[in-house]
Amino acid sequence: MKMKRICKKPKHGQLNPADRLSALPDEIVYRIVSFLGFKEACRTSILSKRWKYISDTNPVMELSNEVFSAEPGREDAYIKIDSFLKYVETRMKRYSKQKLHIKKLTLGFPIQRMRFRNTKVALEDKAEQWVKIAVCNQVEELVLIGPKNYEMSDTLLTAKSLRCLDCSYLEIYDYKGLELFPFLESLFFDEVYVDDPMLNRIISSCPLLKHFSLTRCSCRMESVKSIVIPCNSKLETLNLSKSLSKDEGTVTIDTSSLTSFQYIGDLRSWDVHGGRWPVISKDGFLRNLRILKIGFVSICDEVLGKLLSELTLLETLKLCNCSMLKTIRISSALLKEVRLEYCADLLDVSVDAPCLETFKYKGDFKPSMCINSQAGCDISFHIPPSSFRAENFSKMKELLKGLRNCHVFKILLLDEPAEPDKDGIFDINLGEEKLADAHLGPPCDIRELKLTLSSWIFCKSYLSVLLDGVFWTCHPRIFSLRANLRAPNRMIEALVSRLNEMANCWKHPLKRVEVEGANCSDLLKTKKLDLQLRLHW
Repeated sequence: MKMKRICKKPKHGQLNPADRLSALPDEIVYRIVSFLGFKEACRTSILSKRWKYISDTNPVMELSNEVFSAEPGREDAYIKIDSFLKYVETRMKRYSKQKLHIKKLTLGFPIQRMRFRNTKVALEDKAEQWVKIAVCNQVEELVLIGPKNYEMSDTLLTAKSLRCLDCSYLEIYDYKGLELFPFLESLFFDEVYVDDPMLNRIISSCPLLKHFSLTRCSCRMESVKSIVIPCNSKLETLNLSKSLSKDEGTVTIDTSSLTSFQYIGDLRSWDVHGGRWPVISKDGFLRNLRILKIGFVSICDEVLGKLLSELTLLETLKLCNCSMLKTIRISSALLKEVRLEYCADLLDVSVDAPCLETFKYKGDFKPSMCINSQAGCDISFHIPPSSFRAENFSKMKELLKGLRNCHVFKILLLDEPAEPDKDGIFDINLGEEKLADAHLGPPCDIRELKLTLSSWIFCKSYLSVLLDGVFWTCHPRIFSLRANLRAPNRMIEALVSRLNEMANCWKHPLKRVEVEGANCSDLLKTKKLDLQLRLHW
């Protein structure tokens, strides 16, 4: 005799636990699904019948699939791509028929031109059809990747609901008599084919545009020659990367609304001196700038000095591959972050910033550095071992003296020297005699020291002098040593042995050496492992 299952009914005012997902309001459910990717959002349809409806009417759609990366010559690739296109077609028609609101739509197509055996329809026609549906359904954010040589239509250019547009591998021609992007706030172009007049017309025709990015864009195989930011522009973020003509390009800024500006020269035409600094602006027009990033540009000391003197509100400065710079002098009350990377001729760096929190330097450790900061600051040096010498410790020591409190001091020695010695080991010439002549004096107290080493420099003599120099430079409360242990076991033994010696040496008052996660015997049997040692004072 079968017994009936007795289900307790929920009390009055209580929800059945099994139906709580179905009881959520549409706004909350759409909010949850918006944080998921395309595949994850589709999987939520199994939760309940109502969630199946939510998945099919989600205002955030990501119709970009890996099937386009399949090899077109294979029969299964054609079937897979054709199935995906039919799925997208069905879903877009549903949105069009039911007039469902589209908040964000991502359409990803293959970059190359191709036609598929079963559909017999060019991807350009599909893109145009789906874009029109999105515009009719009041799309707010559109990410359109390809197809290559797809010409942007006037339907998209005049969309009044559009707030953010991110395009790649498209073509834009001159559309006279049209009101372009009347309510657009963010515009991102990557490898878009557009000429100067049309580009400047788009910038000047968008009264609400706040964020604009131009990356690797050109017209008729020529880079953009002229960009003008008009005086009535409300632009806050401007990102120009690898698009402006090296010799003739100019950026004219006639607005004071910019808070972030990044300019990266064209790496394809970049030589040892880089491209020239193309920015033309009147005095005071960049006074509200808070973030400035410059890369692969031949900007001299005088031009940079004049520019920095105008930026009284600057908080972040990054200079990368600016090979003409020899001296950098910064004095700012609000500056919080400075990054200097691979400025080959740099000889002198002086930073007077009471609020400085982060200072990062990459490249040969040639320049003398002076940093004055009253805040807790993190210092980072990424130096090729071949350029690291005993005199570098004295430079680091002087730098630490200018800080009231150093939270984290990082030294990264990762690049490999040119040639190994006869035993196949890269031994750097860092002699103990040179270290003794450096006159480092008493070490500075810092909170934490992080030292990262390449496996190529795990020779005993170099490691011993390096550790001595580091601890004569500073006394950290925490010392972290990270190394990719591809070196022979004898080098790992030398590392652990030297650290144990330092723990018992009067010059380095270490109490003990701790290996996190494993003991030394297990480490010696491992060929490749990230090792962390924390030494306690």
